[in-house]
Amino acid sequence: MENPIVIALMIAGGIVIVAVIIMIVRYYEKKRTEALQAAASAMGLTFSGRPGADFLPTLGAFTLFSQGHSKKAANMMSGIIDGIDMAIFDYRYTTGGGKNSHTHSQTVFLLKSDSLSLPAFSLRPENVFHKIGKAFGYQDIDWDSHPEFSDKYLLRAADEAACREAFSDDILEYYQQRPGLSTEGSGNRLIFFRASKKVKPENLATFLKDGLHVYTLFTKGG
Repeated sequence: MENPIVIALMIAGGIVIVAVIIMIVRYYEKKRTEALQAAASAMGLTFSGRPGADFLPTLGAFTLFSQGHSKKAANMMSGIIDGIDMAIFDYRYTTGGGKNSHTHSQTVFLLKSDSLSLPAFSLRPENVFHKIGKAFGYQDIDWDSHPEFSDKYLLRAADEAACREAFSDDILEYYQQRPGLSTEGSGNRLIFFRASKKVKPENLATFLKDGLHVYTLFTKGG
């Protein structure tokens, strides 16, 4: 029979470890928030922290925001640059449950402009499971003219013809030279991110520049 004192000490030790981990996580989250707030101010964006409860439901048309559960947006930065309504924020969601749960955290760039007129599409890095799925009819829009793009990315859209029209050669070449990006479009909105990757505060200006460049490609490429 186990010694009850030993069991009690083990339980207490476990509680202490969990408490320490939570404190460390909160400390780094606070430091990240402070650094992002300073970076947003330097770029002329307004930092508002957590968005309102009605924010995420408005993004349900995008694949990213229709996945998983326990969805949360934080570190919201927003503003208008050259007539483009934009927001940058951290977003996380969880898939699975219990011991099999996994939390996905990424920084998302949302752009909205009347200069955009996009078919609903989802572009993400292609993995081995996608390749297997294609053998069973899983949709992936490929280009014979850009086999490298087609090998690196999974592109899905309800209207394939409209999607092909929206993706110019410049867009295909941009993405095939930059593996790992994810982009979704729908009407006058576009989101840009790297799945499960949060942008470091010191890289926020570059992230903004890259997102605006993608926006430019889609406004002139369609």
